[in-house]
Amino acid sequence: MKSYRPILFMASLMLGAFANAQNAQNVTICWDASLSMENRDIDKEYYFLDAYFKTVQNAEVTLLTFNNQIASQDVFEVSSSNWSAIKEKLKKVTYDGATTFESLGSYAKQGDVLLFTDGMQNMGHSTPNFNGKLYVVNSSKRFDRGSLNLLSIVNDGTLVDFTEKRNSDELSEISEEYSGTIYSGTAGLSGAEVYVKGNEAQRSTSNERGVFTIQGVPGDTLIVAYGNKMEKQVLGNNKTMDFSLGEMGIQLQEVVVTDKKYTAEETITTGYGEENKDKVGYAVQSITEEDIPDAATTANMAIQGKFSGVNLDQNDDLSQVRMRPRHTFYGNHYGLIVIDGVPLKQSDSYSGTINRTDFINPENIAEITVLKGLAATNKYGTLGVNGVLLITTKTAKYTKENGEKVDMARLTDNIYEEKIQVNNKTLVTPYLKELKGVKNVREAYDIYLGQRDTYGDVPEYFLDVSNFFQKSSPELSERIASNILERESSSYETLRGLSLAGIENGNHKLAVFAAERMLELFPNKIQSYFDVAMAHKNAGNLQDALNMLNGMASGEANPSLNFAPMEKIVGAEIRNLVNRKGVRLDIAKVDPKYRNNLT
Repeated sequence: MKSYRPILFMASLMLGAFANAQNAQNVTICWDASLSMENRDIDKEYYFLDAYFKTVQNAEVTLLTFNNQIASQDVFEVSSSNWSAIKEKLKKVTYDGATTFESLGSYAKQGDVLLFTDGMQNMGHSTPNFNGKLYVVNSSKRFDRGSLNLLSIVNDGTLVDFTEKRNSDELSEISEEYSGTIYSGTAGLSGAEVYVKGNEAQRSTSNERGVFTIQGVPGDTLIVAYGNKMEKQVLGNNKTMDFSLGEMGIQLQEVVVTDKKYTAEETITTGYGEENKDKVGYAVQSITEEDIPDAATTANMAIQGKFSGVNLDQNDDLSQVRMRPRHTFYGNHYGLIVIDGVPLKQSDSYSGTINRTDFINPENIAEITVLKGLAATNKYGTLGVNGVLLITTKTAKYTKENGEKVDMARLTDNIYEEKIQVNNKTLVTPYLKELKGVKNVREAYDIYLGQRDTYGDVPEYFLDVSNFFQKSSPELSERIASNILERESSSYETLRGLSLAGIENGNHKLAVFAAERMLELFPNKIQSYFDVAMAHKNAGNLQDALNMLNGMASGEANPSLNFAPMEKIVGAEIRNLVNRKGVRLDIAKVDPKYRNNLT
């Protein structure tokens, strides 16, 4: 059985602050059910609740589970400290989705509020006010200390951080049980402490590298503590023990792999990035920004008459492009649009569904490539049976200070000896095939929960599954997609795909969160700044959009980046915002040359 003496000591100090009432007291439990909370130390949180209800013996408890929204609301009666019904409900909680505190203040009742969370909001930065005494409880090793402290300060509440209390309490116990400290760090083990249980053990030698030898008798127990690490060791028959900082944890060594030097050769853009034209084996048509007429105001107009065998009516959306005969096996004859490696949701000529692409700015297009036949299906499987339009934006090209073009099909933050192996994705992936075999949303969602351990690290998994649920349950679709924000790290392509998916589905709030997360993780990519601006523009946050665009134009957004290659597209967006009728914006920092709209 686990020992909870440190927790019991801490809880006993806190229980004095709880209101001891015989009458039923209003209590709200806010239980973070986001994906990151799967790794909580739930036994400690149960122990806290047990200690609380031993003092507050009778209560009417509102249990709120929340992630990217309020997931459930239940009311329980606690009598004579019996909170077993609440515990059974907590055992069945599903952990999924991102985190926001936005609605908690309005749902929580007056009285004590017990908020169990790691504080990692990734869908907003809300700090709710509660009408009662607040206790913020954290047991997760990965948490946002600033968010938890702010919640406590704003509400004059109490923060219970089990991760912080544990070591100090355990060391306090150790200092009482063991005979004392025989070493308190110098040299290579600065900050370490060694406790001994036994009368004869002592430190005998040390050297500049922090390696120590302890002498004693067999059976003497040593506790070696360093930061958050703690190890217990028992002396053997040899009566000595050597230890060093290296034994307190694993030291990772940096591995440097050199990049191959590539000779200059004529290349073309394919589904796998830029390839040697002589090695591809099929014809590929491409145009560049020079081929796009200045009068083009839509992506549709950018490709009019530019490709043989590509048909698009004047008033059609770009997603209605046709590159094959209309009598296709699948009923749909519209092609696939791929922007900077991210496939967009296809329009469907059979059902009449049009997924608009009017958010694509033709002035930001650097290159358009048409793939047909094998060239399309080789990478995109049945998604590409009607052909593929690959669009590379200028912001994806100019990601380095010197304007060097970057192959978006490669990982830009790693250097490999050989080419990256790209996962060939078809329309029916194993996980989507499994989901499509069920009859209702509940069954499909249960299957998804079982799939996460297997496919959770596949970059496109959450986007694909979110798209699967989009029509039948938009709220569930958003929760699944938001897991991309909940993860400690997500790829640039995945976050950009999430932002674009949010724009396509009209979920502009999610698009903003995805773009801001992308900027946080990838501040050296110009595309990140531009996507934040466009996400705010689509969400109606015009001042935020203007501020970001103006920062790019002036270079203040990131002085270490060269935004000059994007001056034309950024300037056009600034003029568009500044000259909008009926919109009042603070344009004090806008360069005068952008204040007059161009004809």
